[in-house]
Amino acid sequence: MGLQYDNSAFYYFLLSSLSLYLLPSYIYILRTLYRQYVAKDDFKAPRTSAEAAKITKIKELKKKESVLTSKSFLLNLGLTVTLTLLFLFLASTLSQDSEIMSFDPYEILNIDRAATTKDIKSAYRKKSLKYHPDKNPDNPTAQATFMLIAKAYEALTDPTAKSNWEKFGNPDGKQSLEISIGLPTFLLAAEWRSIILLTYLFCMVVLLPSGVWWYYSDSSKYGENGIMYKTWGWLNHAIQQQTDRRGIPEVLAGCAEFHELVMPENIEKEKGEMAELQGKVREGMIRPRYNHVLVVKGNMLLHSHLLRLPLSPNYTQQRRQIVSNSTGLLKAMIDHSHQKMWLKTAMEIIFFSQHLIQALWISDSPTQQLGINKQNAKKLGSLDSFLKLNLEGKKHALSKLQNINAEDVLTVAGNLPQLSVTTKVFVEDDEDSKIYQNDLITVRVSSLRDNLSEGEKAGDVISDGWEGIRKEGWWCILSTRDGKIVHIEKVTNDDREFDHDIKFMAPPKGKYEMMVQMLSADYLGLDHKEPISFEVLDPALLPAYKVHEEDAALDDEPTMFEQMMAGNIEEESDDSDDENEVKKVKSHKQEDSDSDDDSSDEEVEAKKNK
Repeated sequence: MGLQYDNSAFYYFLLSSLSLYLLPSYIYILRTLYRQYVAKDDFKAPRTSAEAAKITKIKELKKKESVLTSKSFLLNLGLTVTLTLLFLFLASTLSQDSEIMSFDPYEILNIDRAATTKDIKSAYRKKSLKYHPDKNPDNPTAQATFMLIAKAYEALTDPTAKSNWEKFGNPDGKQSLEISIGLPTFLLAAEWRSIILLTYLFCMVVLLPSGVWWYYSDSSKYGENGIMYKTWGWLNHAIQQQTDRRGIPEVLAGCAEFHELVMPENIEKEKGEMAELQGKVREGMIRPRYNHVLVVKGNMLLHSHLLRLPLSPNYTQQRRQIVSNSTGLLKAMIDHSHQKMWLKTAMEIIFFSQHLIQALWISDSPTQQLGINKQNAKKLGSLDSFLKLNLEGKKHALSKLQNINAEDVLTVAGNLPQLSVTTKVFVEDDEDSKIYQNDLITVRVSSLRDNLSEGEKAGDVISDGWEGIRKEGWWCILSTRDGKIVHIEKVTNDDREFDHDIKFMAPPKGKYEMMVQMLSADYLGLDHKEPISFEVLDPALLPAYKVHEEDAALDDEPTMFEQMMAGNIEEESDDSDDENEVKKVKSHKQEDSDSDDDSSDEEVEAKKNK
């Protein structure tokens, strides 16, 4: 049977292709609905009244900004419903398509199974006349249908064909393989040729290049760690060795990730609101270095967060998105400073992240992290001194304050991480405790949370200014005395005791003094510094390495290769010895023959003389 277009194969192909999209889409939709309406929020029990209010706010915001109302979810839902209807239509069509059903001559001729021979001939005559190729020159499927009708008539009138049909389901007998093209038959119709050609040109010339261009243009914007290339260029230009935490908001506001977010829809309408906001944050801002409207607006929104200023709903939403998406960009700034070996700049960025999480600025006291206002924070004194008081001392200090919830303040104070840090410098798997040049030095930083009991885990970060749930983290920094970064890494471990190892190659011989710092990624005023010192010795002072007698004996033994070579040499020497022996024998025989010849000549000469 020759190749022909097959509607059923095309339907199967479409159904398979649709399944590749519909199955993951339904899983995503059902999982989203489950998370939205069935699954419980993974919130721990609130420790303070402020934390309870924050959790309530997060739940309300989750309902307000539900993913079910997002454009992407609704678009996917509409596309899924449309493709599902198409899937059902194709499945229904496929179930009714006679081409994929078993060969049934009665159904092909549209006659009853009790039909007589006369009825069969009459039905065959009508069908054959209707689908004869000469009467249907513009119908490419008429010939196939005509041949099918002929096969059906043969299966009902010819005994051999009927026997084959009853045994094998085909009047021609057992069929090994049929090959058809998995494309619909309407592609052969003349009236569809122009539309098919235009569709093909549109897909190949417009749709496919547009998809490739969109993917490339979107992926080409992002570089390492998902940060946009424009942002990396901006950080390289904006961050300097003298940059301090007061200038970080402006640098953060200039990142390309926020350009579309803070872009004013109508600058003229926003001028008044921006001018009002500028008046509120001017006292807390340093003189801006850049006058671009996007940088200025983002800088003011960040300062409004640090100063805890109320804003309009539109600006509040923009500020929330900037703050929540800033952690990855701040890490990129720290990586950039690490590459430049700028210790001071990296530390200033970390200090700014503390301010950002707690929504406190330079003029604010770290004591406000306890959930009290500026006036009470001044009366209470430093945070470190308050945390060192015993319970009775803390209650006595809080009794002097007004308009506070003493129970909440004590709860917050008990949950703030109070870290004890110890360090140890050593070389692993070394025979002695000395360090020699080119050794792999390990600095083990051991941390203990004194505010936790045995087996207790660190809780979520307590912050009135951060709207989300955040896990506690620490930046571990090892630096030289002249301010060069040796190692910097964020440690996120919620155990009561945890270690962090820093490894580096030992420098040239001499005495060295370094500094280990554990800087909180979330809280102000809880950082720790631990100096370390070590001496690197000349490797020439290492004791001579003595080889064990057994190892030395093994070194003297020939290797497998040497043994093989020695065997070949012996064989060659034996062959050469045999050849030399043969040569010697031959030479002796030659000498004997020569001597015999000489003696015979002498005898002949003597006879002549006689």
